[in-house]
Amino acid sequence: MEELAIKQLWHEYDIKLEKSLQLNYKIIREMQTQKAENNITSFRRNQVFGVIGGIIWILILVFLVVNTLHNIYFVISVGLIAVFNIFAVAAYIRHLAMLDQVNITDSVTSAQQKLAAIQNSLNNVGRILVLQTPLYCTFWYNQQLVDHGGAMFWLINLTIVAFFVAISVYLFKTLTYKNIHRKWVRKFIESFGGKKLIKAMEFLNEIEEYQK
Repeated sequence: MEELAIKQLWHEYDIKLEKSLQLNYKIIREMQTQKAENNITSFRRNQVFGVIGGIIWILILVFLVVNTLHNIYFVISVGLIAVFNIFAVAAYIRHLAMLDQVNITDSVTSAQQKLAAIQNSLNNVGRILVLQTPLYCTFWYNQQLVDHGGAMFWLINLTIVAFFVAISVYLFKTLTYKNIHRKWVRKFIESFGGKKLIKAMEFLNEIEEYQK
């Protein structure tokens, strides 16, 4: 009888422990889910601002190009900058569409995969936008400058352009997730708008780890 009583007590304790674990998991899931959703909402708001600001900037660039068609150097430089920004705005709109497919309450794993895809795309947009930097060194060229610029002038200017080309290519190759262990690379990825998304994924990881 005593052995049966002990087994019964252990069984009751196991049931209470299981209920306690389930309750803890439910509370943690709700808390972390809310935190993740808040960060996703903040990221979505940043993307909307990026789309609006990007469209305004593109319209300004197009206006400048249309009204400066006589300067081929300005048209090419600013036109290419506009193309870079059109690409970025299109990517932001795509990110917003992808966010609408994220459902944390349905599947944590699925939500993680979709957020990771958006984060990777966002980082690639930042890397590609870096490549436009040298164009800000050439937009002020004009035909008179090209015709009458001295050797020293071109030596200095071409050196500057070459420097920014080298820097932009280096950054494009370096700013990837395989180098996120570098503090300055992580700060770039976060400062470009990915910090909220990274936080959201971290909260989802905590849910998944506790569940395991």
